[in-house]
Amino acid sequence: MELRKTLTSYLQFRRMNPAKLISKPRKLLDKLLWILPLASFFVVWETVVRMGLLSAHAAPPPSKVVIVLVHCLGDFTFLSKVLHSFLNLTIGIFIALFIAAPLAICTGLKNRVDITLTPTVMICGSLPDLAILPLFVYWFGPGSVAAILMAAICAFFPIYFTIREGVKEIPAEYFHVSMVFKASKFDVLSKIVLPATFPNAVTGLRLAFDFVWEIVLAIEIIARVAGIGWLINFSVESGSIELAFAGIMAIGIMALTVDRLVFGTLEEKVRRWT
Repeated sequence: MELRKTLTSYLQFRRMNPAKLISKPRKLLDKLLWILPLASFFVVWETVVRMGLLSAHAAPPPSKVVIVLVHCLGDFTFLSKVLHSFLNLTIGIFIALFIAAPLAICTGLKNRVDITLTPTVMICGSLPDLAILPLFVYWFGPGSVAAILMAAICAFFPIYFTIREGVKEIPAEYFHVSMVFKASKFDVLSKIVLPATFPNAVTGLRLAFDFVWEIVLAIEIIARVAGIGWLINFSVESGSIELAFAGIMAIGIMALTVDRLVFGTLEEKVRRWT
């Protein structure tokens, strides 16, 4: 027990991971700076449309889009479409995490496994996602199963490679110390590997969340899967451009909310932890 406590104390003192490069939590004003370019974009967009330089039918002014979006927030059909897409994306990412994390840790720790497995993963990751998307629709039908599996495949690669690199960046002396104190494999995994790779896992999940949105929307449009992507495509085809922009804005708001509340919170924990 004493040896285990000593090992834990040593690792906490010497712990090293990419999050050390992250500066201390910024002030509230700094955290809100991202609003400035976004607000500027909407002001320019509104001005250009109001001046007649851009067709209001092709690109409705943000003020009208916001009005439509507020109205849609009270529409159960609209909300169900957004939620359906979000659930497909989230389930796919968690499936990818469940598969990618153990494989990444294994390849990061075992060079022979890494040499055997990673080249195949790299080849699969280089395949164009949109090219294999129709195959998934053909195999699994135009439904949530195809969307979830496609999301899982696309999310797998950023999660796998970021966690794998995190494992490989762990200093060898950590493992030497664990051997000296005869730490169990569980202790090595829970007190060395997982804490050191946590920042990388957060980065991988963040990248996956941003990227998989495109795939989920694409499969909803191509296969006409019930979701916000289908609604946007249907709105454009029926000439309801304002509703289409409202759907796009809803996706942006949802993505921003998850990024700030979930991944932003995790980053703050990493900063305090390190």
